[in-house]
Amino acid sequence: MKKVNVMMALLITGYILGVWSFLVVPKYYMVFGLKGFLISLVPAIVALFLAYNEAQSTKKTRYLIYELLFKVARVPAVMFTLLMFLLVVLGVTAYASGWSLIYLLGGDTGYIVPLAILTILLAALLLMLAKGRTLEFISGISVLMILFTIVSALLIRNKALSVVTSEQAKYYMNQAVSSITSFSQPLSFEGIIMLLASVVVAFGLGAGVYYVLGSFAPEDLDFRRVLIGVFLLQIVLSFAAAYTMAYSLGPAFQAFEKSVHNPNLSVEETYKMYSQFRALQAYATNSTVPLPQSVRVFYMIPQIIKDNIPGASTITLFLILSFYFSGLTTIIVLLEMGTQMLSEVIQFGRTKSLASVSIVGIIISIFMAFGSVKTMLFAVPFSVGAIMALVEAYPVAKSDLASKRRAIMLSMAFLAFVGVSALYYFLRSSSDAVKLGAILGLVLLVPLLMNGMLLKSRH
Repeated sequence: MKKVNVMMALLITGYILGVWSFLVVPKYYMVFGLKGFLISLVPAIVALFLAYNEAQSTKKTRYLIYELLFKVARVPAVMFTLLMFLLVVLGVTAYASGWSLIYLLGGDTGYIVPLAILTILLAALLLMLAKGRTLEFISGISVLMILFTIVSALLIRNKALSVVTSEQAKYYMNQAVSSITSFSQPLSFEGIIMLLASVVVAFGLGAGVYYVLGSFAPEDLDFRRVLIGVFLLQIVLSFAAAYTMAYSLGPAFQAFEKSVHNPNLSVEETYKMYSQFRALQAYATNSTVPLPQSVRVFYMIPQIIKDNIPGASTITLFLILSFYFSGLTTIIVLLEMGTQMLSEVIQFGRTKSLASVSIVGIIISIFMAFGSVKTMLFAVPFSVGAIMALVEAYPVAKSDLASKRRAIMLSMAFLAFVGVSALYYFLRSSSDAVKLGAILGLVLLVPLLMNGMLLKSRH
């Protein structure tokens, strides 16, 4: 049982410590400094509190998620909304994970979709063939991802300090590094709302995963300890990712500076290096840079390190694997949870449910090959993620399964504020694709209007 508890803890760790812990949250640590870190603790604590109560609700009753939502909370429509949101998150996460591997294929973005498809198929195959061993696989990958992230951050720091000699490059690098621990960084209301929404998404709320985890968790598994451990790891990995970005600024600017004085390089090559530096700088200083652009910038780091730091191939491999493993473990959990939810709702067998969830995830990943559709789908989790977390928390509050109902209601009020504010900014975006992403997110709430009909159909 001790072994099962440890693996369950690592399963939850692998789910929460996903690609958004690398791609989005560190950005606000750089832009807002320690103020941003302290602000991020609020949604993190709210997310962990709600995750604990959701998991405990099914762990105590031993209900499956749909049984809990139908028999106890009387809100079966919530299941359909959570399942649809899970499928969108699955497709978007697979695309972001595939993006992390294109460095190995020469940086050609045309490979992202095939890699995303292969990642979903790999995860589905592991769930089909490994069965009981899947938990051990996720546990092992989670440990490797944590180690690779920390080790690569330390190695990049040491290499950058030894390689960067240009005073201007040192200035930009040191400025980015010091901003992470600075209390003097200015705040913006829109940036803070985006930070709050991003942390909620990073902790995996809104997809119903914690209800499903609770339904088969061992009796003696202490969710409180597990979630506190994940909370601390989330902080460590987010800071490691922020420092990775900060120390990459020095080599990026130095490469551009050298290219200006290199007669053998074309104007296009020089401009490319300048663009890389400016993109990294924007990530580190601008809280409202569009999400796809932030993702693209972070995946520039392996190439920048390889091109400008001698003998850094091992570092880049560690970095790429940490990015990819963070996505893979989350995808495996999303596939398994989605499979269980679909089999409960439609009464499919496990194989058919797994195939259906995988196919939908693959289709969403394929659609992301189109630029405007990619922007739209990336916007969905962040525009309505807090609202989905609110919907997910509602059954626990309604069914009185939680002992601290007042705290749950306060948490839901906080999510409502973040959700409405984030939705407002997304709908006011100058990009039509971003606006459509927010509208699509709202469409996922439509099943909630049919709750009464679903209750009648079950009688």
